[in-house]
Amino acid sequence: MQENTSYNISSEISSKINKWLAKFPIDQKKPAIIYALHLIQHETKYIKSEHVNAVADFLGLKKIDVYEVASFYSMFETEQVGKHTISVCTNVSCMLNGSDEILKYLEDKLKIKVGDSSEKYFLKDERECLAACCGAPMMQVNHKYYENLTKEKIDSIIDGLENER
Repeated sequence: MQENTSYNISSEISSKINKWLAKFPIDQKKPAIIYALHLIQHETKYIKSEHVNAVADFLGLKKIDVYEVASFYSMFETEQVGKHTISVCTNVSCMLNGSDEILKYLEDKLKIKVGDSSEKYFLKDERECLAACCGAPMMQVNHKYYENLTKEKIDSIIDGLENER
């Protein structure tokens, strides 16, 4: 996690966090950590030390409490990665339905290996299970599920990403 100067949580994000906090007893701030980090990552693309510090300060928590969440959950990136994050499920259902071939096809198409990132794409380390066994093989792109994958479907998904502004 990179250490920089400071980060100020925007009024829009702080308003959303406060609305979230209203769902819990006033002395319970930890339930807002994931939501706050998610909002910040959506804005900044990855979580830096300054973001962890800002969330801890905002919620009145220890920095380690926020850091543990940011570093534990695979949905949070603590280093700069490509614009689009792709995770391919390789658990039993997906494996039996061709996830190994899907993963190889993506590596060749994107010209990066699992765990690597280019400016545009981050092919996240293989996920044990993404909980969409009925749609195997599947992948998640920017936290959106794509099921019943074929090479043609992958081409269409990647083409759609390429055409985004």
